[in-house]
Amino acid sequence: MSPFHLFHSIGALIFAIFAFLQFNDASQYGNHDAWIWIALYSGAVLIHLCSLIYSPALALYYTWLGFIAGCLLFRIQDDQGNLHFDWLNPNQYWNESGTQMVQQTNESGGLLILLVFAVVQLLLAKGRKHKLPAYH
Repeated sequence: MSPFHLFHSIGALIFAIFAFLQFNDASQYGNHDAWIWIALYSGAVLIHLCSLIYSPALALYYTWLGFIAGCLLFRIQDDQGNLHFDWLNPNQYWNESGTQMVQQTNESGGLLILLVFAVVQLLLAKGRKHKLPAYH
């Protein structure tokens, strides 16, 4: 299996697991935004699967990367619009007692993982496009 296929297979599996785990969001945080995270992670699964089945246009990867970057910037803002880059720090994912995850940092971490995968997807797709034969 090529590194390209391995990356996309692992990515699809990881994000499918992430999407499944979001069903506990309402009980864990007392809110009902799990559908947002299920949609985001499912979108990542679909892009990984599309990449395995055929070679999507680079515009798909650029759009996905921009969308995820925008989501991350939105998530690390407080109510006054101040950016909190410390919410990206894994040490901030748990409350002071270490018994419960903090929603803002947890969600920021999930978006950061999506962003890293989106960057790698784009780089792999760009490298693959240069290797595909041109049809005239």
